[in-house]
Amino acid sequence: MRAPLTSRLIGWSVPLLVEAGALARSAILARVIGGDELGRAMVLTLVLRLAEMISDVGVERLLMQRHAAATPGLMAALHGACVLRGLAMAVLLAALALPMAWTFKGGAGVEIYAALAFAPLLRAFLHLDYRLAERDLRLWPLAIVEGGSVAVMLAALPLALMVWVDHRAMLLVLLAAAGAQVALSHLVARQVYRIRFDRAVLAEVLGFGAPLVVNAGLMFLTFQADRLIVAGWYGWAEVAIYSVAMQLAMLPAQITGRAAGSLLAPRLRGLTGAGLTGMARRAVAAYLALGLCFAAGFAIAAPSLIALVYGAGFRPDTGIALAFGLAAGARIARTPVSQLAVSLGRTGDPARANLWRAAALAPAFITASMGLPLTAIAIAAAVGEAAATCRALHLARGVLFPLSTPKVFA
Repeated sequence: MRAPLTSRLIGWSVPLLVEAGALARSAILARVIGGDELGRAMVLTLVLRLAEMISDVGVERLLMQRHAAATPGLMAALHGACVLRGLAMAVLLAALALPMAWTFKGGAGVEIYAALAFAPLLRAFLHLDYRLAERDLRLWPLAIVEGGSVAVMLAALPLALMVWVDHRAMLLVLLAAAGAQVALSHLVARQVYRIRFDRAVLAEVLGFGAPLVVNAGLMFLTFQADRLIVAGWYGWAEVAIYSVAMQLAMLPAQITGRAAGSLLAPRLRGLTGAGLTGMARRAVAAYLALGLCFAAGFAIAAPSLIALVYGAGFRPDTGIALAFGLAAGARIARTPVSQLAVSLGRTGDPARANLWRAAALAPAFITASMGLPLTAIAIAAAVGEAAATCRALHLARGVLFPLSTPKVFA
């Protein structure tokens, strides 16, 4: 099943808009509040992202992967699962508030970390109907929900800066985006919103999502924990420089991941044999080429581009740009393999691959404790991403090279 042109355009443009919005948000904050305050704001987003990732049981991906019809009763039960997840995230964030304030001296206060809990509480009541439409490659509801929340986030930014001209403005912006996303999901929904708690569905969600939670924890460690190491061993300005470079580098990786979830996942669903092998090979080749092109372009253009957009004080050195370009290129190349694993119900395989990326935190921690330049931490990230991609391809060898491996994902 080939996605219609309109769906393909939306599938790529929506994640591009989402990530460009996050980039614009940090660029505006950098110009208004400066490097130290931006570093503090970046850590706020990291804490929220931590709660989101380690509670991600893949409700939307289960809905995408499930072959059976999505009945109103199932949708209500999945909404119940989302409510429970949101409550768990809120409790986790409240519990993290005091440790985070103590750990990162001079950063956000306890009350600001605790207030982050309102974001998952709002998102707990998201209507999943637009995700159901995504399964059928009807992506206009997705465009309205995701694109609209970005628009509200950017519109709220000047107002937030009128209230607090420091890192606390990030809190207001995050809450505005969460509220807009929930409101728009109900606006575009065709079904009546209902909540019920079904033990069988919750067990299915947990069975499907448990490996994804492990993978999400690893993803946080691999995707975000470098910045926490920088926050613990370097100054807030260094956190901002490192975060800006990584954010810009991982922008295409985030976009390709979101696009693959909307466009590639529905096409993989139900394929077997030679059809699955052919589709998987074409996807891997395309994403590998995309990753290599991005790595080269980022290494060349990123330092000047970051200095232009954020200011000269945020310009990374060439070594950081090259390392982050290679790291992002490896992550882009891994995207279709991860989608393939999830489509086959092998939700533990992405975690197995990301263990190799997580292992790179050890040399990153050592280099930080030795006081080496930020470039050394970025190099460790690149090596870890490359190792994770190699492992993911190895796990997928049964599909990609069925003649040499007798069992699928042996």
